[in-house]
Amino acid sequence: MTDNRGGSALTWLGRQELVKQMHEQLDELVAARDQMEKLVRVIVEIGSDLDLTVTLQRVVDAAMELTGARFGALGIRGSDGNLFSFVRTGIDDATARRLGDVPVGEGIRVDDLSTYPAASGLHEHDSSLRSLLGIPITVRGADFGSLYLADDRSDRAFSESDQVVVWALATAAAAAVDNARLFEREREAAKWTNASREITTALLSGDPKTGPLQLIVNRALELADAEQAILLVPGEPDLPASEVSTLVVAATAGRYASEVIGRQVPMDGSTTGGVARRGLPMITDSFAYPIEGFTDVGERPAIVMPLIARDAVLGVIAVARHPRQARFSHDYLELVSDFARHAAIALALAAGREHALNQELAQADTVDEAVRAAVEELRRQWRAVRVLAVTFPSASSSPEMAYMPTVVSVGDAVQWNDLPSQLQQTLGSLCDGDLLTPTIATSGTAGIALQHPEGVLVVWIELPENRPFTLEDQTLLTVLAGRLGQGLQRVYQVDQQREAALALQHAILGPSHLPSGFAVRYQAASRPLQVGGDWYDVFDLDDGRIAMVVGDCVGHDLAAATVMGQVRSACRALLFDEPSPGAALSSMDRFAARLPGAQCTTAVCAVLNPETGEVVYSSAGHPPPILVKSDGSTQILDDGHTIPLGVRRNWPRPEARVTIPARATLVLYTDGLVERRRHPLTEGITRAAAVIKDEHGSSLDELANEIMSRLAPSGGYQDDVVLLLYRHPAPLELNFPPHASQLAHTRSALRNWLKQAEVRAEQSMNVLIAAGEAVSNAIEHGHRNKSEGLIRLDATACVDELHLTITDSGSWKPQQVIVNNQRGRGISLMRSLMQDVIIDANTGGTTVHLSARIT
Repeated sequence: MTDNRGGSALTWLGRQELVKQMHEQLDELVAARDQMEKLVRVIVEIGSDLDLTVTLQRVVDAAMELTGARFGALGIRGSDGNLFSFVRTGIDDATARRLGDVPVGEGIRVDDLSTYPAASGLHEHDSSLRSLLGIPITVRGADFGSLYLADDRSDRAFSESDQVVVWALATAAAAAVDNARLFEREREAAKWTNASREITTALLSGDPKTGPLQLIVNRALELADAEQAILLVPGEPDLPASEVSTLVVAATAGRYASEVIGRQVPMDGSTTGGVARRGLPMITDSFAYPIEGFTDVGERPAIVMPLIARDAVLGVIAVARHPRQARFSHDYLELVSDFARHAAIALALAAGREHALNQELAQADTVDEAVRAAVEELRRQWRAVRVLAVTFPSASSSPEMAYMPTVVSVGDAVQWNDLPSQLQQTLGSLCDGDLLTPTIATSGTAGIALQHPEGVLVVWIELPENRPFTLEDQTLLTVLAGRLGQGLQRVYQVDQQREAALALQHAILGPSHLPSGFAVRYQAASRPLQVGGDWYDVFDLDDGRIAMVVGDCVGHDLAAATVMGQVRSACRALLFDEPSPGAALSSMDRFAARLPGAQCTTAVCAVLNPETGEVVYSSAGHPPPILVKSDGSTQILDDGHTIPLGVRRNWPRPEARVTIPARATLVLYTDGLVERRRHPLTEGITRAAAVIKDEHGSSLDELANEIMSRLAPSGGYQDDVVLLLYRHPAPLELNFPPHASQLAHTRSALRNWLKQAEVRAEQSMNVLIAAGEAVSNAIEHGHRNKSEGLIRLDATACVDELHLTITDSGSWKPQQVIVNNQRGRGISLMRSLMQDVIIDANTGGTTVHLSARIT
């Protein structure tokens, strides 16, 4: 019985164990079924969106859901075989990159990362991670990347079924990624094509929101998802392509844009020059020639494309991504190259066919001059027999001539009443029709109407020998007519704005009356308004020092002048509040960053102590001041120099100090004075220093005139120019009543001034005696019959000469025979002590001129 009961108990226990195993198997089957259902669902989900970023994120999230993992990352492999970017959930980028360092091979499953040697770097970075599952993803036979799943729970390890289901997910993900990449490629192609059309349209319309070169680099930067883009053009545009020796960065976008602009690159020995020479695009990670602010940032994925039109290289575009971004693929190279070809064709059209017309319009000062010049240029363009420009005034602009059009004719001088009635009707119908729509009336003739500032202008072209007016002719006529309409409007606006602009110039350019010792010259490049973005300012501070500012806002037109006025006023206010050049420029950074049009303004700000000659200065991207000493030696003041205003906030603005020696001249200027095409700026500064050295013995006004004259290009200054000069010490100016009590004060002031001018003691005494005699005579003789009025003493030190003038408002008594040996010697004494004495006397007063060479 016992045995039977025992056997029954064992049988019962066995049955319980069997039931338990069956339940476990059933749970596993249910879990497997649920996992398969989830797998099917997530596969459908990840393939339901064609956006690559969304697809990759769904793959990571789906893998985490299928395995219950707490962390997931998908590393994307670049063309060099390394994982360069990660899509992740639950972990930061640094941890994801540590995961990427663990090789997955054909797939790995690790229960304890602390015991897995290949994951030592990951374990050291984050010791909380315990288990890991890694699966490769292959797309079209290529290694696309690796999918990583990780967990930090001690009781959680990935199972074999987890690995199987993630393998299945990876296979489905490969198909979804492939579809998304195909879709993205098509979408990218459409973007680049649309960008090409946008550039062409902007150039043909003649009214792009920004310049054509800038528009090209802006679009290239945006579409390539890049960090930086630059466009280089030949430094010698007038030379054949084979003879061009340098490329110049003409447009930039993205990082360090303001620092790269204007950089020069040799054609030989540089990556960009090689692309220009060969005319073939290339993908690279580094450049053979350093471009400060671009290639010196370090190695990073880049693409370099030539701009080729009519077998000529117009320039080179270089686009660079962040070092962690993907390299450019060869498929992408084809997209960008197509864009570059379209951009080059558009530039060739804009630069070639319209250049001559634009030049003629730019030279015109009035609307009538512009119409005449345009008609002559159109005749040259088509070699036409005759070109008419007929203006139909609107009733509001000219009521008395509303029905009497005016005619400008080249090739056959006619007036409106001389034209055949049929042609008059044709021209009238063009006036009433659509603008900028060419009309072919008969073979060899064409007309087009455009907006005139005072009505409608109809251009009529008669070709030789009835040559057909082709579709290309019509397109060109439309483009040129659009340019002409805009040019006429600009000329008209200039006419209207001239008086206001001149008033604006005088109001905001700078003070018309400068403190003693200063001279200024200003010349604007924009004609005929004669206003621009350059400015100067000189004003007294509360502590007795003098502030000097010379600046240059971007542009040289009325808009630039408006910005300049605001910047100048702000800078003056800041210096009044805190007379520190560095602090003022730091505050100006914030102001320029917020004021439209003020960014990249350059300025040099200085504060002068007129007693000691000490100057504290700071420069924001501005050409360095020049100091010319009395012996003719020059010093370039290039300390305290940093980047232009408004480029980066909180940028340090250092100050530098220099003491101006006696009879030395300080020169502040804008780049228009020294900058010339195809020549480095340093060459212009050196030339300016040489001119100043040659003429430094002249008076300050004569020196200013000579500098402006000798540095002017043959065609006139092409940019705004400000020239500000200060010679130390400033001239002495004294006004005092004709009383003997003033002699001591006058003598003391003159003695101190001569000391500042470093006139040696013996010569100073001679000057003091001679000046004292002239002042005494002015008091005693010029005002012997009246005690009112003023006496004025002026003293000026040139490089090697002293000039004094003493002026009174009376008349001297004629010199008589000397009876008293102690009197009547004044004039003779002056002549013995000074090299030159001239006395001018008239009914209004007497002026004594004294001069002597400084020995």
